[in-house]
Amino acid sequence: MVPDIFTRRFYKINTMKTIKKGDTFLIVAPAGIIKKEDIQPAIDLIEKKGWKYEIGKNTFNQYSFGYNYSGTPKERLEDLQWALDHPEAKAIWFARGGYGGVQIIDSLKSKRFKKDPKWLIGYSDNTVFHQHFNRRGIPTLHATVCKPLSQGHSEETYSTLIDALEGKKLTYTVESSPFNQEGKAEGLITGGNLSILYSLLGSRSLDRFKNKILFIEDWYENFYHVDRMLLGLERAGALKKIKGLIVGGFTRMDSKEENKNYDDPFDVEAYKVISARFQDYDIPKIFGFPGGHIFDTRAIIMGGHTTLEVGKNKVSFSNTLNSIPD
Repeated sequence: MVPDIFTRRFYKINTMKTIKKGDTFLIVAPAGIIKKEDIQPAIDLIEKKGWKYEIGKNTFNQYSFGYNYSGTPKERLEDLQWALDHPEAKAIWFARGGYGGVQIIDSLKSKRFKKDPKWLIGYSDNTVFHQHFNRRGIPTLHATVCKPLSQGHSEETYSTLIDALEGKKLTYTVESSPFNQEGKAEGLITGGNLSILYSLLGSRSLDRFKNKILFIEDWYENFYHVDRMLLGLERAGALKKIKGLIVGGFTRMDSKEENKNYDDPFDVEAYKVISARFQDYDIPKIFGFPGGHIFDTRAIIMGGHTTLEVGKNKVSFSNTLNSIPD
């Protein structure tokens, strides 16, 4: 699965600075409504690590227009632009997901940010920003947002986030799954929330999946819609020549009354749909990776070098910032 050494070209990844004591985090809310108490767990972690933080001035605003946003599009854009252009901060931690990132992505000015990028931390709706900047060669961190899910988060949710920010290689051992496909692969990793990936089709923000490892996760979706989204990506050519597949959490699928696996973080019916859609892809596949809208959501450096080794009884996944063949 590794490209021939005589024909491969190298993909240059922007240099990201490791986070050290005294560095500043910026907290902004480009999507759903948020309260100060919702982000307290993140503030506690920042202070415990000896980091500093600043909060966007519009973060706790409220704006209702078919959805409860943390401010108007103009206000949310203003905060995120402030964060991208901040001259000293090293990381931007999104307060939460929801909906709204796509409303402001095309208005962002990223010239200064591309010259001196900061870590973008979050998941769910923030897949918009991961994809937009990964496409432009800037790695990001798919990890928990500031607001934890109602059931909280595992210790590894935070420890892997910290490891990534401090420049450590992320190495995961994943339980075997009957949906897995054995094999080895390496490449840059891309993806995120499946619904968001599907919504970005045809835009300048969808990353290129060719020769990359694809990660997907989602929640609160109908089983048939999972198939519709994957089929849409496939028909658009987005899945052509992907090197590997990592499937994270798919939970609270369909309806609670009809789905006996509703609270399972790795819904078997959703996995059947995904497995069937990818059955003709002869690539390594990992199902059941702890990432997404679940209690245990491990960090992934999107746009980072990723190696998959899927065996019958052992499944491993490593992720780092090193430049790799593309």
